[in-house]
Amino acid sequence: MAVLIVDDNPEVRLSAAFLLEDHGFEVFEAEHPEVAKQFLSCKQIELILLDMNFTRDTTSGNEGLAFLSWLQTQPQPPAVICLTGWGSVTLAVEAMRLGAADFIEKPWQNPQLLDAIRKQSKLNALQAKRGTTPDPEVAVPIYSWRSGAMQSLLRKLARIAATDASVLLCGESGSGKSYLVDALHRQSARGDGPLISVNMGAIPESLFESEMFGHTKGAFTDAKSQRNGRFELARGGTLFLDEVATIPLTQQAKLLRVLENGEYERVGSSRTERADIRLICATNSDLEKDVADGHFRSDLFYRINTFTFELPPLRARLDDIVPLANHLLARHAARYKLETKPLHSEAQAALLAYRWPGNIRELSHVMERALLLSEGAQISAADCQLRLISPEPESLHKPVPGTTLAEVEKALIEQTLVLHQGQVSETAKALGLTKSSLYRRLDKYGLRSES
Repeated sequence: MAVLIVDDNPEVRLSAAFLLEDHGFEVFEAEHPEVAKQFLSCKQIELILLDMNFTRDTTSGNEGLAFLSWLQTQPQPPAVICLTGWGSVTLAVEAMRLGAADFIEKPWQNPQLLDAIRKQSKLNALQAKRGTTPDPEVAVPIYSWRSGAMQSLLRKLARIAATDASVLLCGESGSGKSYLVDALHRQSARGDGPLISVNMGAIPESLFESEMFGHTKGAFTDAKSQRNGRFELARGGTLFLDEVATIPLTQQAKLLRVLENGEYERVGSSRTERADIRLICATNSDLEKDVADGHFRSDLFYRINTFTFELPPLRARLDDIVPLANHLLARHAARYKLETKPLHSEAQAALLAYRWPGNIRELSHVMERALLLSEGAQISAADCQLRLISPEPESLHKPVPGTTLAEVEKALIEQTLVLHQGQVSETAKALGLTKSSLYRRLDKYGLRSES
């Protein structure tokens, strides 16, 4: 397998190169993402080891994230394992959202790094054998949500789905906003029309107008033919702008104009076109704060948030975690033409105890990897490789609006049982209950314990 190490530190590159070459990998080096881009244009690479920072005294990881965003625009991009000495859950989740396969902190342990690379090599081989590649988007249109919070949210959405009112969906990255967009579109009067999704964070500022409004032949150097923009492609249907908070201020005015009067022009044309779309936007950012800080136009904000809905994170939907994991296992099994596997009880407990900082996107990635790498008849806890953070007592999930008191109680008991390995005595003590009171609640909610 050909591996490209992208790191500005020559000692780090040399150390990784020696390790990988000793284990039979073909290794190449690049000191900066721009050098890596040039390298990828002329060499087939199967895996990239990517440092996240390349400027002195910078620890944000933004340079690595920008490279991951660029990779998403390339046909058949290689897998990426991110390496950084300044790791955080937030950075790891964002890297995962942009397609990273794994995230390892420096200084790495050689066995850990080799294990991650070998597993990715195995995944690459399996995906090539099955003739498919990972789906970067999370969509579960046939899954029926179990949690009260999601059922309540879906009822609210159903009441406004038939209108053309703009909808703003808020929530953490990977929490399933694309599922709600699909549900809204299918229930709307435009359900027979197209649903066009656009990741605004992946559109370079210089190409914003061309991507959104289209261009004529010869409008600029590379415009070899006329191209329809996203507004034209979504005509008669729904236009979904994901990561709307990432639109640069300079381009927000151009979007505002078409939302206010429905008019726009292709790049290179003076002919005015009319938009005919239903707009849905999504963000994991606090747009009200962005408006206050001057990063997002207030007039555009009011245009896109006729109705605003907050999607709860996966950790607040305990009743969904295991059923959704089984659903995703079945979906990945069908895609790879494999038999699905059940989750071992210890794996179920591990999934329930985990915080899921990457939400459904992370769960999907975990289930895909577990299915392909599992060698047993069931998916074990070890197969799930839950590494971003470890479950701790303070990770108990907070209720969200729409959650009933019974659901909160059940969730608290379930999580505390997991934290105490199913021991009733310890769980009752932690909850401030007698053993008999806890047993009654276990029977009420159909929960099982070890003793």
